[in-house]
Amino acid sequence: MKKKVNIGIIGCGSVFRSMHLPSLINLTDKFNIVSIFDTDKNAIKLTKKIINNYSRVKYTDSAEVIFRDPEIDAVAVLTGTSVHVKYTLQALKHGKHVFLEKPAAVLPKDVKRIIAAEKKYRRFVQVGMVLRYSSFYEELCRIIDSQKYGRVLWMNWLETRPFDPMLWRYNNSAENGDAIIHDKAVHQINLFNRFAGAKPAETAAFGGQYLINPKTYSKVRAFRNEVMLKGDSNDNLMAIIKYKNGVKASITVSYVSPHARESRWIIQLEKAKIIAHFETFVSSNRATKRKWEGNPSSIYLFADNKKYPVVWKYPMSYPPNENNLVFYDEYKDEPMHPGSGAQWKAFYGTVTKSSKPESSTKVALDDIIVAKAIDEAIKKKKVIRINH
Repeated sequence: MKKKVNIGIIGCGSVFRSMHLPSLINLTDKFNIVSIFDTDKNAIKLTKKIINNYSRVKYTDSAEVIFRDPEIDAVAVLTGTSVHVKYTLQALKHGKHVFLEKPAAVLPKDVKRIIAAEKKYRRFVQVGMVLRYSSFYEELCRIIDSQKYGRVLWMNWLETRPFDPMLWRYNNSAENGDAIIHDKAVHQINLFNRFAGAKPAETAAFGGQYLINPKTYSKVRAFRNEVMLKGDSNDNLMAIIKYKNGVKASITVSYVSPHARESRWIIQLEKAKIIAHFETFVSSNRATKRKWEGNPSSIYLFADNKKYPVVWKYPMSYPPNENNLVFYDEYKDEPMHPGSGAQWKAFYGTVTKSSKPESSTKVALDDIIVAKAIDEAIKKKKVIRINH
C-alpha cells in the first residue's frame, strides 16, 4: 500500500483554507499536496500565506495540468457547485479518485453522469458529507440500528443561524444550487434518508426571502460582521418529507437569525426519544466537568420507563439533564466541523484500498433527488411526488 497519497487541489477558496487545508496539514503522514489551481488570484495569495511550509506545492493556472500529472493520485474538487460535475468528470477520465465537496451537483441527472464515469474509469468519488464521518453520526447509527428502542417514527431538524457571507452561494441557484436547500438542508436530507428505513415518497415545502432579494443588495448579519448580499436563493425553509414506510421528517432552516447558531435534532423512536444538539452550545443545569467548548455536540436519550403517571414537567433538552446524556464530544481537534479531519482519513482509505466511501455518489443521488423535489415544491406550491 502506498504510504502517501499525492493530491491536487481544484479550488482553494475559504472552505478549503478554513476546513480542508488544516485537515490535510494534520495528515502529512497520509497526504502530500502536489499542486493547486484556482481562477481567483486572491484565493491563491491567501492560500500561500498559510501553506508556506509546503515548499514543494506548485500553483498552476490550468486545471488540466493537475489532471494530466502522473504524480497525482487523487483530486479534490472544492470549487463552487456550478463546475463540480465538469472537473469531477475530467479527473475521473484521467484515472484520479475524487474528493468532491457537497453538493455533488444541483440536478440528479448530473450525479448519474458522475456515477457512470466512476464505473467506466474504475475510480471512486467521495462526497464531502462531513457529518457521515463524525462520532456523532456513529453514535446515532449505534442507537437506531440496534432496534433496541424500536423503529423510527418521525424526525425533526431545526437550524437557525446568521447568513453565510459568500455571495456566490445566493446567486444563480439554477447552476450553484440554492443556499438553503443544497448547501445546508442537504446535510439533514442525507441523515434523514439514512435513518428513515425506506425511500422518500413525497415532500411539501415552503421557502422564500425575508432579507435578501435578486435585484438589490441588502445589509444582513453574518457571523463576523454585516455583509451586503443579493440573489435568488431562499434564506429560509420549512419542508416535510414523507417516506414510503410512513416515517415523516421535517426540516426548518433559517439564515435570518441574528443570534448564534442553533442546530437541534429530535428523533422519535417507538420506545424512546433522541434529542441531539449538533455544534450547539448547551449549558448544563447542574454541576459538571464539561466545559461545552470547541464544537460541542451531544446526544440525549429519553427511554420509555413504562411508569405511570407520565411526568408532566420533566427536564428534557432545555436545560439538559446529564442523566440522559449518552454522547458528548467537543471536537477540539477538528478544524471546523465534527468529521472534518475524519473524512480525509476515510478518503485516504478510498484511494489506497480503492474502496467505496461511506458518502458515495449513490448516497448523494438520493439526497439530490429529494433536494430537487423540495425546490419544486416551493416553486410550484404543491406536494411533489418523489420519483427515483
